[in-house]
Amino acid sequence: MYDGDFDSQRLMFHPGEVAYWLEHGKSRGPLYTEMALSTRCNCRCVFCGVDYLVNKTHIEMDPADAKRVIDELHALGNRSIMFAGHGESLLHGDAAEIISYAARTMSTSVTTNGHPLDNGKLPLIDGLKWIRFSINGCDADNYAAVHRVPATFFDTVMGNIERAVERKKSRGLGVVIGVQLVLLDENAEGVVRFARRLRALGVDYFSVKPFSQHPLSECRLNPDYARHAHLEAELEALQGDSFKVIYRAGSVERIGKEKRYEHCHGTHFLCFVSANGDVWECNVFAGDPRFLAGNAREESLADIWSGRKRQAVLDFIDHDLDLAKECRDVCRMDECNCYLDRLKNPLDHDDFI
Repeated sequence: MYDGDFDSQRLMFHPGEVAYWLEHGKSRGPLYTEMALSTRCNCRCVFCGVDYLVNKTHIEMDPADAKRVIDELHALGNRSIMFAGHGESLLHGDAAEIISYAARTMSTSVTTNGHPLDNGKLPLIDGLKWIRFSINGCDADNYAAVHRVPATFFDTVMGNIERAVERKKSRGLGVVIGVQLVLLDENAEGVVRFARRLRALGVDYFSVKPFSQHPLSECRLNPDYARHAHLEAELEALQGDSFKVIYRAGSVERIGKEKRYEHCHGTHFLCFVSANGDVWECNVFAGDPRFLAGNAREESLADIWSGRKRQAVLDFIDHDLDLAKECRDVCRMDECNCYLDRLKNPLDHDDFI
C-alpha cells in the first residue's frame, strides 16, 4: 500500500525525531535525502527548474564516495533516499550498483526520465520502494517538443516502462511504478489520452502536477490552469483498483498564494547531496552559496550536520531568508512547514484533542 496524497506531509509519522527537534531546536540527522549521481541530462526540458545547473559541468559521483555517503546517512538515522537532482542519475555508469547498495539499508526511490533504463540497469528496480518516470509529452511529437529531444526518445521510454512493469509482475516485486507529468499549456490537450495509454500499460499511478517557477531557473512559464481545470474530473474518471490518477489540485490551488508560515523549519529533516559532494540545506537553492553546508568528500556528514557552517545556514534561513520573495512557489515543504509551524505556535484550542 502507498499513500497517493502527494500534497500531504508525513513528518507526523516520525514523532521521536520531531519531538527531539521541538525540544532542542535541531535534528539529530536527516530523515530524507536526495542524491544526484550526475550533473548531465539527456533532455533539455522547456520547464526545467534546474536549467541553471544541468549540463554546465560533467561530474559524476565516485561510487566509493556514494557508498560512503549512504553509510553515513544510515548512521545518522536517515530513513529514505531518492536518486534524482540536477541531472539524470541513471546516466551514471554505476547507477545500478549504487542504488541497489542504498536499498539494503534504507527506503530507496528513483525519479528518472526513463530513457537510460535499459536492460542492463533494469534490475535496479528490484529493491526500490518506488520509481517515478518524468514524462511530459503525451505522444512522440509532443514529447520531442517539451523535452527538446528526438521524437524517437518517446518510444524508448515507453518501452522501458513496459519492461519495468513486466519485471515487477513476473518477479512479484513491491516497487510502485508511477509516471509524473508537469501540466503545461503545451501538453494539456493530450493528457487524458496519455492517461488511458498508461492505464493499459499497467503502471500503478499517473500524477499530474502544476509547473512551479524556480527562483533561479532560466526558463519562465505561466500556464493557464483555469483553462485546464476540466482535466481533474476527466482524469479521475479513469481510475480503477490497479490504476490511480493523482491530480495535484492542492498544489494548483496554492499557486501565487502567500506562504501559510513565517519560517522554513522543514530543512532540519532533509539533506541534498550534489554529484560533486556538496551538501545543501535546501535543494531549491543548490548553487547558491548561502545554502551550502559543506562537502561530503571533504568531511563526514555527521560533522557537516552538527558543524558551524550548517548552523550558520540554518540561522540565515530562520532570520534572514525572505520566504515570500525568494522561495519557490508551491514548495514541496509547504505542508511540512505548516505542520511544524503549528507545533511551534499552537492555537488556543489545540489542547482539546
